[in-house]
Amino acid sequence: MVCYNRILNIRLFFSVSLYLVLISNAFAQLPTGYIASEVQNGYNTIMGVVFNSDGTKMFVWEKRGHVYVSNWNGTQYVKQTTPVLDISDEVGDWRDFGFASFCLDPNFDTNGLVYMYYMVDREHLMNYGTPSYDPNDNDYYEATISRLTRYQLNIGSNPLTTNYNTRTVLLGESVSTGVPLTHESHAGGTVIFANDGTLLVSTGDNASYSSTDTGSASETYWQQAINDGIMRPEENVGAFRSQMITSLCGKVLRLDPATGDGIPSNPHYNASNPRAPESRMWAMGLRHPFRMSIQPNSGSTNPADGNPGIIQVADVGWGTWEDLHIFDKAGLNGGWPLYEGLTQHNGYYNSGTTNPDEGNVPFVNNCPQPTNFVDDSNPALRRFVHDRPEVAWRHGGSNEARVPWFNGTTPTNPRVGTSGSPTTGIQFRGNTAIAGVYITGDAMGSSMTGKYLFTDYVRNWINIATLTDGTLNWISDISELAPINFGDGIVHMMQNPLDGFIYYVNIYNGTLFKISFEGPTWTNQPTDVTLQCDQITDPTVEFNNWLASVTGTVLCGNVTLTNDNSGLSISCGASVSETVTFTLADDCGNEITKQATFTIEDNGDPTFNETLPASTTVECDNI
Repeated sequence: MVCYNRILNIRLFFSVSLYLVLISNAFAQLPTGYIASEVQNGYNTIMGVVFNSDGTKMFVWEKRGHVYVSNWNGTQYVKQTTPVLDISDEVGDWRDFGFASFCLDPNFDTNGLVYMYYMVDREHLMNYGTPSYDPNDNDYYEATISRLTRYQLNIGSNPLTTNYNTRTVLLGESVSTGVPLTHESHAGGTVIFANDGTLLVSTGDNASYSSTDTGSASETYWQQAINDGIMRPEENVGAFRSQMITSLCGKVLRLDPATGDGIPSNPHYNASNPRAPESRMWAMGLRHPFRMSIQPNSGSTNPADGNPGIIQVADVGWGTWEDLHIFDKAGLNGGWPLYEGLTQHNGYYNSGTTNPDEGNVPFVNNCPQPTNFVDDSNPALRRFVHDRPEVAWRHGGSNEARVPWFNGTTPTNPRVGTSGSPTTGIQFRGNTAIAGVYITGDAMGSSMTGKYLFTDYVRNWINIATLTDGTLNWISDISELAPINFGDGIVHMMQNPLDGFIYYVNIYNGTLFKISFEGPTWTNQPTDVTLQCDQITDPTVEFNNWLASVTGTVLCGNVTLTNDNSGLSISCGASVSETVTFTLADDCGNEITKQATFTIEDNGDPTFNETLPASTTVECDNI
């Protein structure tokens, strides 16, 4: 199946896919304790959702180029009727192109800055600002570029609006400085902030999906792109642009959010040209990294350290494999098009295509399979070996998911859950990899903390990856959260800082849903108790009754209620306190804890058994 049949080709496949989804959703079940509920509907080709730092503002963007905000009123999100931002005139909304990604500045609540990655309408690219520009004309199915732009919102305005005069193009400020698009798919991508404050952008190879495109593919717009200066002649190598550090295509780029320049700690940074593709490149060898995420609180907070955090990239495959990459350091090479998933792609591997920018050395010479999990200590040399994905799953046929491993120095790809595999869990298949979200906190259940969710746009399942430290294979287990056909075209997921739940968008029907969790709850929660010693018969009995009074309920399996008291014996005669930690757990591994203190006070009025002497008065001069 070719790419445009799978990647957001909404108009052609909407009716058939939605029909199948509606039938299948009747049987889609989440695990006990998890609930999917609709948050909003009515969006036009919804693409994603993000939140401000405390979750009181929720932003949703549409493929056509609109951004909407909803404000939390204490009970629900209330959608502003007018768009916060509208760049639909500039956006090229065709096939899987359009307004791909939107993110907020880490200091958005004070500076109002927002960033967006989108494909540009060729009419706007070539003619805007000239007398020949026609805002009602859309030039699609021709060469164009992808662009990264920043705007400032008018923080405090009601309704919330954009100051369009603040428009700043960080990438693609001219015809020749954008990410070249030479076909009708594979543009990427995602824009997110790294944990060190740098800006990350994922871009596609922008090559043909219907042939082994090594350049000059007849179905592509390569000649028009060269004629217009959109692409250099040296980049006319089709999918192999992903293997060129001198091309913006097929990369994860790392930029300065103020200028769009590359970061000096990038692996191939050129101080004399900080806007060159090599200066901006962080990782390479990707086909269509439509969705990318980053693990919170990973890496460094200093851009000079060259450690922006652990990046998860879902790369959409061609005819056989989808895959999920984890890039934890600079310069790693995902291998496309020499490899699809974990294995060699013979069509490209044996093509003999050479790199015009590096002495016409065959691309195949520069990216062999690895012999172990150890990356080169030199970031600039890491591109010369295939950094295999952490899991790859097959298109069609039976379920098949594989992970990277080695037999000595020979790379292997055992199936998940089989003997000799480092990864336990389920087998699955799909057609369009979508990166998801790393779960923080315990709002989704303590058993989900630190897990990674990922999905597939066509099959619409959501899987759970249990992660390792990355010394060997990154994933130790894969399990199912939501079954096949759970969603209606899931293309983005995000954890809401307000409630800790997972929000996801269904592109087919324009809805926004959330997955919430009803885990263990206190029926009679632990509370501090203070008793007077002379008002009770037996302090020890009272203490044990207090322990036994605490109760809880669970939705998953059986209740387990424990405390850390070892059987304290309490007697009156002095004030005494005992602080106890109560733990309420279920059979699914979720638990909550709460501390409470039991106190006995012996401070009542004293009593005397003897008769006190009578009062006596004595004159001072008589003694």
